[in-house]
Order: sequence, then C-alpha cells, then structure tokens
Amino acid sequence: MQMCLICCPFNTSYGAYASSLKSAIERETGGTMQWIGSNCGCGDPAEKSRQFITNQCDYFEMPFPKSQRSPTVWKRMILGAVRPAHKLVLPFRARKYAELSKNAELIHFQQILNAYGSRVVFSWLNHPSSATRVITVHELDSDQLELSAESEAYNRADAIIVLCEEMRDQLVRLKVRPEKVHVVLHGTDIPERSQGRREGIVFYGGHKIMAGKGLDTVFRAMTIIREQRPLSVPTLTIHGHYGTATPQAASRLASELGIADKIVWRNQISNGEIVQLYQRSLICVLPYTGSFAGLAASAAAACELPIVATRKAGLPDHLGDSGIWIDENDADQLASRVLELLDNESAWQEAAANVRRRAEEFLSWDVIAEDTLQVYQQAIADKAMASARRAPWSKRGRPD
Repeated sequence: MQMCLICCPFNTSYGAYASSLKSAIERETGGTMQWIGSNCGCGDPAEKSRQFITNQCDYFEMPFPKSQRSPTVWKRMILGAVRPAHKLVLPFRARKYAELSKNAELIHFQQILNAYGSRVVFSWLNHPSSATRVITVHELDSDQLELSAESEAYNRADAIIVLCEEMRDQLVRLKVRPEKVHVVLHGTDIPERSQGRREGIVFYGGHKIMAGKGLDTVFRAMTIIREQRPLSVPTLTIHGHYGTATPQAASRLASELGIADKIVWRNQISNGEIVQLYQRSLICVLPYTGSFAGLAASAAAACELPIVATRKAGLPDHLGDSGIWIDENDADQLASRVLELLDNESAWQEAAANVRRRAEEFLSWDVIAEDTLQVYQQAIADKAMASARRAPWSKRGRPD
C-alpha cells in the first residue's frame, strides 16, 4: 500500500514527531512512506532557516500572508471581511498537497497550525480522492474555535487521531462523530539505561512557555523549597520549543521571585540533548493547566525520570498510574512531592522504575506505529463499507 504523510519537514517538535512515526511505520510494514511538506509561516527558527529534519520530502515553497489578529472578536470579524488574502491563499496549499499525494492509497495529514491548520485541512478534505484519509489533530486553531460549526468537516475524513482523551472530548463537542476519533499516544525512543549521576529538576516549556504550562507554580514551588532547605536548593533546568532565546517574561518572573540564580535556561535543544538532560536529572515537573505535555512525559518516562504532574494536558493518558499527581496551581503540593523524592531514595527508585515500565509497554515508537496502523486498517475498512452503502442499486443489483 502506498502511504503518504503530510507534515512539517523542519527540525521542530512536529518534524521530529513525524520523522519518528514514519520510521517506525516503515520498520513495521517494510515499505516506504512519502513525505510532503512546505514552509508554514510559524516563525520557528528551524522554519526560518530551513533546517530540514528529512532529506526525503516532496517539498514546496508558497507565500504565507500573515493574518493580522486583533485581540477583539468583532475587530477580527471586520478585518477578516476586508482583508481576505490569508483565507484565499490557504486553499492553494490544500490543492498542492492533494496534487503531490495523488498516487497514495492512504494519506495521513498532521494538523498543526498555519499552513497545516484547520482551513487547509478542511479545504484538502473538499478535494475528491479515492485515498483513505487520516488526520492527526495536534492543535485546534482559533479559527475553528470561533466558527465551531466548521469543524464538522472532519467527518469527511476516514479517521481522526488525537494524542489524548482531552482532545477527543473537544472534537466530539465540535460535532465530530465519536467513532471516527482514535487516541494514539505521543511516542518516544527508549534509550539504554543510564548509570550516571543525576541532579536537579527539569521543566519543559513547550511552544508557549507562559501559557498553560504552570511555570508560575514551578517558580513558587522553588521558593518554598528554598525556604525549607536553603543550603541545598536543587537547580531547575528549563527547555522547550519556544525558540533559542530565553523568554523575557519568564526570566523576569524568576527574578521577581528570587530564584533566578537557581535556573539554567537551555531553551530549544535537540532530541538527543533532551535525552541527555533527562538522564542527568532527578525529577521532571509538569504542572500543566492546559496545552499538551505528551512529548516531555514520554521522553522523561523512557529516561527513568520521575514525573510530578497535574492530571491535564494528556498526562494521565501517557503516565497512567506511574505519575505523581498534584492539583493545578498548587505550589505547596508540588514542592512537597519534589522534596519527598529528593529525600527518599527508595521512593525515587520506585517512581523511576514505574515510568520506565510504562514507557516500554505503551510509549515506544514501535508500539505507537502498531496503534497507528490499526487505525489505518479500521479507516480503510470503514471507507470500503461506506462506499458500498453509497453504491447505486443499478450497480449492486436489485433484489428479486
């Protein structure tokens, strides 16, 4: 079967996701998977400088006019009416994706934002195709949230994949048929066990570190830890896919709370550097209130790194019973759980073993590839059944 992946081809978190998934599927099937990508207009340093994560991509460039978004809804509506260039250009991308994938029997579109956002996806679904079409929804963009009825267009796809139950629930609320939506977790490589020395806390800031990540909770917990053990305050290392520069708002908050001297800003680092960082760290903290934390949770689990987290952002899906849970916005709880792990070696060992076992059983890319292929098979079967139901009586034969 000829399969095709449409996704960001650059050295971003999404590019890394697509590359890992594609490689795992190819290992599982013994075939090759076409990759189609384009410049997307996200502004990520890797996109701006065209740092490709793959050299086997059917890539094209196309202008991407920035949409000027006002913080006020009624102003956005007026601007959208008088400046439609952004909306008019996106369907041309959808057409190009359709043209480049015309020989594929199954096409897997990774919905992110911008050139891979909902308007492009819905336009792409409007193109006639005999292929089975699967969409992984990584993010919901503002357009489809403001015009929620448009999201019913997802029902034209043969299957939808999401990375956590929270996103599945959101799509169902947007009138996507529940039987079309499948949860497949974010995968990870499983590195060899590290015997090196571990120290400090690590926090993943995602793409927008000040939105939904609980950074203020982490910083307030650090002040509590400093009060309780002033002579042995652990270092907090921060990284994320928000860019290579330290975010000014985050840095300013750390200074205001008096913990800037205990923070190491790694910012955007490679997947290999993430593994090295996690294998040298003692605790991962993910007190998210929104967004998605599956990438960091999976990587930390594979590196035997105990994870203190909220039951949000896909964390329960990825960690199961292996997470150390706290309430949202509760710095006291976070500090308490961190100190328990720092001061109790047996508790740390148990937590490390639990997350590693979870990663090996549910989160390796080979497992994720198997789960994805099962969705493909179900989508193919559903499409064939739907085609049979739509076939005219003259072709199917009338009963006597």
